[in-house]
Amino acid sequence: MELMTISEAARRLGYKSRSQLYRLTKDGYLHEHVHVQQHTGQRLVDIEGLREKLQCICQWRPDSVFLRRNVISKAEDS
Repeated sequence: MELMTISEAARRLGYKSRSQLYRLTKDGYLHEHVHVQQHTGQRLVDIEGLREKLQCICQWRPDSVFLRRNVISKAEDS
């Protein structure tokens, strides 16, 4: 389990803003990935499996962060 803040998770996943992750969390789509620290109340996100979950629930578009990341990693491999 790798926990990080929503801002860090958004950066790691390639989002320009953390607002999409906050919206999905508020709407209950990411409840199994969000953990609240008891003493501070800070919400941390477990990013294991989060990319796959987001790919299932988000609408695919030509400018999707998932496609952009795959193109970048394929270019680096060649």
